Amino acid sequence: MSGPGLFAVAVIGLLAGVLARALMGGRRSMFASLCLGLAGALVGSAVAGLLGLDLDSLPEFSVAALAGATAVLAAGGLMPRR
Repeated sequence: MSGPGLFAVAVIGLLAGVLARALMGGRRSMFASLCLGLAGALVGSAVAGLLGLDLDSLPEFSVAALAGATAVLAAGGLMPRR
């Protein structure tokens, strides 16, 4: 990974989860939003890498992480509740 380090990915992922929760709404817990945001940051950066986008700077990575976190939270909202 040539962009932000692992710690930066974790922090940005957690923040992206909070922002995505605010954008998406819903009734999920903050802990679940943070975990999904972290997973979304990893998914967003992986998809951006596959698309050939360069995520060397922090703002570019933050946008990819927010997009990934929003997508993962939206997918999580489609799951049926128990």
